[in-house]
Amino acid sequence: MYQQQRYVFDSPDRFVVGTVGQPGERDFYLQASSRGQVVTVGLEKAEVSALAEGLTTLLTQVRRAAGVDLPEAREIYVDLAPLDAPFEEDFHLGQLTVSWDGKRVLVEAAGTAPGGPARTEGDAELDTLQVSLSLDQTTAFVERARSIVAAGRPPCVLCGRPDGPSGHFCPRLN
Repeated sequence: MYQQQRYVFDSPDRFVVGTVGQPGERDFYLQASSRGQVVTVGLEKAEVSALAEGLTTLLTQVRRAAGVDLPEAREIYVDLAPLDAPFEEDFHLGQLTVSWDGKRVLVEAAGTAPGGPARTEGDAELDTLQVSLSLDQTTAFVERARSIVAAGRPPCVLCGRPDGPSGHFCPRLN
């Protein structure tokens, strides 16, 4: 029987998104680490973008509803170091939620381990990663996530789709 893994990080030393590979062939990962423990979650580029936007929306709502002053991006340290290596994907993302508990931002990722038994996202046996972040940590995460997503292949000047060194099929040239 499969043993569900639950990872909890309260104010981790690092909570970052990073990639492995070249633009157009990159694999994306969330990584949380604290006191020698590292957890790596695989996800898609669109999920990184959605997480950054979801956290931005949450921070805006916190500022409006709770009157909390948010740090400016230029006032915080953004961790630009590579992912901690060597690493192994602990699980692949299936579900992602963000919330505010009145003091901290909470991020919860759930998914299935590579090579684990086939399970559905509604299954109670998903592996989970829970991370609680300060406003500074959340702002830094968003800044890094945006820069990681933007570092992909440049868009085609004709159609806007990602272009690459070997080109792409551009519908505007048809």
